[in-house]
Amino acid sequence: METVETSLTSDRGSSTFRSLPTFGPYLLLQTVPWLLLATVLRTYVKAMPNALLLLGMILVQFAVFIAFLLASQKMIELANGWTSLSRLTFREQVTFGWRVIWRLLLLFLLTVCTADLAGVDKFAAAQLWLGFDGIAYPWRQGVLQVWIAIVSMITFMFVVEKGVGRQPRFVGILREFRLHRRHLSRAVVYICAFLVAMTFLQGQAAKLLSLLFDSPGYSRARPLVYIGWVLAFSYLRLWGTIAMLTYALRESYRLTARQAP
Repeated sequence: METVETSLTSDRGSSTFRSLPTFGPYLLLQTVPWLLLATVLRTYVKAMPNALLLLGMILVQFAVFIAFLLASQKMIELANGWTSLSRLTFREQVTFGWRVIWRLLLLFLLTVCTADLAGVDKFAAAQLWLGFDGIAYPWRQGVLQVWIAIVSMITFMFVVEKGVGRQPRFVGILREFRLHRRHLSRAVVYICAFLVAMTFLQGQAAKLLSLLFDSPGYSRARPLVYIGWVLAFSYLRLWGTIAMLTYALRESYRLTARQAP
């Protein structure tokens, strides 16, 4: 077992040092059960009636958020940062997850309504509901990738706020964004490019898999291969997104600390 000297809380560059136990990078697998649950739900929920479809998609968002929360905790620790997220019990994680999800759904609703009133095509406006789901799963290329990157930044800041003992509120997010806007804006650009690339690669992989699915003898393995393929890419998308946000915020804290008198 190794230890990590933690530093840099979000109190405007103040430093707190504490020795945290870690067990190596294999703890990155903590997110796999939640991403697997989200992937299975997402695969089969499309065939459900409308009411169950809506409930199923909300559960998918929740499962992805818990994976996002666990990944954020581990990535912050791997970046030598301090967070209290590891102290959360499962019940506290669930409560926090629902608080963030309903706030994001409210944000999506307001954004969709605003886009509709602005004359944006209804189909294009409706895709704004997919902001959080798109962090882990591919959607159409284009402006939607920018929206997904912005939502990932907002969600990460909710997690950071919780990690330093504050309640998840948009007021706190706006305050932190004002303090770290340069680095966070840069991270949003990088995440957008990353998601565009991952969506393209996933599309190419899908074409290769379709050839495999069309081959005789693979009909029974098809569902397992499909779920495994989607799960693998969702894992890479999630961790890549969180890594860019974590290190961007760390650099912002370090810059603030160096500039402090």
